[in-house]
Amino acid sequence: MMRRKEKRERIEKESFQQELLKTIKHFFPRLFEMLNEAKDPRDKRKIKYEMKIILFMPILSLMFSIESMRRMTEEFNKTQIIKNIRILLGGEDDKEEVPYWETINNCLKRLKPRELEKIRKKLVNHLIRMRTFESSRIEEKYWQILIDGTGWFSTTTRHCEHCLTREHKDKDGNIKYIEYYHYILEAKLVLPGDIVISIATEFVENESPDVKKQDCESNAFNRLAKELKKQFPKLPICITADSLYASQTFFDICKKNKWKYIVRFKEGSIPSIAEEFESLKDYNNENIYRKNINNVKQIYKFVNDISYHDHLINEIEYEEENDKGEKTKFNFITNIRITAKNHERIVAHGRDRWDIENQGFNTQKNHGYNMQHLYSHDFNAMKNYYFLMQIAHMIFQIFENTLFLLKTVKMSDKHLHQLLLIEFQTKAITQSDLDKTSATIHVAFARLNYTTGEVVIAR
Repeated sequence: MMRRKEKRERIEKESFQQELLKTIKHFFPRLFEMLNEAKDPRDKRKIKYEMKIILFMPILSLMFSIESMRRMTEEFNKTQIIKNIRILLGGEDDKEEVPYWETINNCLKRLKPRELEKIRKKLVNHLIRMRTFESSRIEEKYWQILIDGTGWFSTTTRHCEHCLTREHKDKDGNIKYIEYYHYILEAKLVLPGDIVISIATEFVENESPDVKKQDCESNAFNRLAKELKKQFPKLPICITADSLYASQTFFDICKKNKWKYIVRFKEGSIPSIAEEFESLKDYNNENIYRKNINNVKQIYKFVNDISYHDHLINEIEYEEENDKGEKTKFNFITNIRITAKNHERIVAHGRDRWDIENQGFNTQKNHGYNMQHLYSHDFNAMKNYYFLMQIAHMIFQIFENTLFLLKTVKMSDKHLHQLLLIEFQTKAITQSDLDKTSATIHVAFARLNYTTGEVVIAR
């Protein structure tokens, strides 16, 4: 057990600010150029601040876990942090201030979200091409993409014409109130270290308040799949999703795009597949594996080539029982052929779907990014804030994985966000600091092995 003094001394020796600069330099070397390349929607005659500072301030604010744009202005209204932002971005020496939150918000109201999508795509492409994250690929080939949706925010009064609606009724069936909400469907790329980064986004939204049929997650996935294929046409992909996606339409889309998939499967999803699996799963002993690891009994049973329309579906069942007699069971279907060599990995990758809930949506909602906060009343600006949040979270996750200190010192996300903000407010960034960011960076990405319960380090 580490004593408080030792923990304090280790933390005080660390320069979180410097490590963040190294992360940006190493993994996102063209970040500021990309931000400045966004097509500026403002009147050129009235521009005071470049796009890179307009966009980088909310990104930095999100990494500091500042919960509102107004508070960002307050926290950034300090001489040292203003100087640090200027030297970090370069070419801002003649500016004595940073933009006010309303200046940023007015720009984001007019900026086309597609501009930030382009930046995200470039950042993701760079990470993929670095080869640092190759160990996360399924079957040493396919990049795992998690698909899931979440509520963005909700209110009892209409926010905009694109709101989805949900009626809440009492026990007699009378409408108590109408909930107005926004919903997002995300595709997130899985990287080592339990990192999940946004790679494609689809907003589930109504075209107008008087639509006869509301937009839904299934329709949004059709749009998301087209966008994902358009942006990453040659990327070998394996989609991981929940049981909602076990359908012929989903199988057709994956087949058309030459994607692999691993989908959580429940008996009610497609009864014919479930019935055939149940009748065959105990038939061939070569497809049954029993193990006992750390007093946990594990049983794997799988069946290949279950016919469903013009698709061949492979299904695997995983059941575990702990020393208390408590049992857990999961079933997954996939178009990857299941074998003696890969059956454990198939289950592990299928269980990775929870990463999008835990490391993805849950972190952004409850651990520093305030995803459900209404950063703007303008819907277009809200979309832009959402994309900036995804970029900030992408950078911060990799930054956390570069901090070896965090692997020995238990530190909450909130504490790390606070320490980073304090350093930017109090410690000057010098040219020497920027020069040091070019030094070689060593990263170790930790990932949980579901089968053994061990943490695997990929360097």
